Amino acid sequence: MKFLDLFSKQAPDSIKHVRPSGTPTVAQREATARKIDAIESEISAELGSVQEGVAEPLAGSRMEQCISEASILYANRQIPSVASLLLDALKQPTHEAAEPVAWHMLLELASFDGDQSRFEGLALRYAERFETSPPQWRANTGHDRSSRAASPMLAFRGKLLATTVPALTQLKQAAQGQSAFTLDLRNLTEIDVAGCSELLSLLSEWCRAGKHIHLMHASSLLDMLRATIQQGRRDEDDAAWRVLIELLRVSGDEVSYEDACVAYCLTYEQSPPAALGLLVHHIPEVSHLLLPIEIRHPVNDLLETLRADTQHRDTITINCQQLRLIEFNAAAPLLAGVAALARGKPVEWREMPYLTSTLLQLMSGHGKLNISHRRP
Repeated sequence: MKFLDLFSKQAPDSIKHVRPSGTPTVAQREATARKIDAIESEISAELGSVQEGVAEPLAGSRMEQCISEASILYANRQIPSVASLLLDALKQPTHEAAEPVAWHMLLELASFDGDQSRFEGLALRYAERFETSPPQWRANTGHDRSSRAASPMLAFRGKLLATTVPALTQLKQAAQGQSAFTLDLRNLTEIDVAGCSELLSLLSEWCRAGKHIHLMHASSLLDMLRATIQQGRRDEDDAAWRVLIELLRVSGDEVSYEDACVAYCLTYEQSPPAALGLLVHHIPEVSHLLLPIEIRHPVNDLLETLRADTQHRDTITINCQQLRLIEFNAAAPLLAGVAALARGKPVEWREMPYLTSTLLQLMSGHGKLNISHRRP
């Protein structure tokens, strides 16, 4: 059987209806585990060179089996069953390494449903369970690209220093009367701590006013901020640290964000700064590599939109910031198609939800896909 043929037809009933509703029984859970093992065995036999990284066998822990089952149910749009399965698995702490993933999947379900009350209840339980700050609710960021393109574009050019702070006055004036706009930072050439302090003040003012700010081309500013600060050196004004932490928070780079928070705590011997409240992620700099909200079978048209922007790149970075669902039948062809486009180049999947990343990992035979996850 050819690899793509495995997923070119509708999922069999035994997979589509793993859990119609309710709490799984022991027998049903064991049956689901056997189905997942069978899927992986057949995929691994056919995947060959399409697979990224070295294949690993499916881990057999109860929580990992539950997460794999939940990813299949979600990919087949059996949302109530996903929530029921995960809630049942998390009734008591398991102390398994995969447990936080199940929590993130539940938080994503609440976020995608727009249910802030449910999200905050789960976030509080998460914080108590892991003794950490609770995940923060974000307003729906699933705006279509046309609405983003239609928002006013404000650009900062030149240096942001103590001697050039009045340049921010022009931005403030341009933003008056705008409820949403794009802030383009590509032409920012130099910063200092005083400039960071003024920028932080302006961003805070905009957030308090409820403005929706789209950040564009913030990577150069992040580089300058990292060069300005130093772990262990306690500057009198921590504005550069605060701007860095806020930009990392909304960028979806969870690892860098947490590293910066830890470094700040060690340097200033206090908790990380509270979030300003920027409401949306940065706009992707390569729009053709932005995946849609849902990916359905067949995936040929989607792969064609990616083709032109992958040919001349050393690394393929796919932006998943608005992705919510990959249909079961679309997952394996998507992986195979992207691998074919990459032709051995590194592939990075950025800002992906756990609900979809778990399915891709399952379909890859648990190969080492390079995935960074979206913060809830």
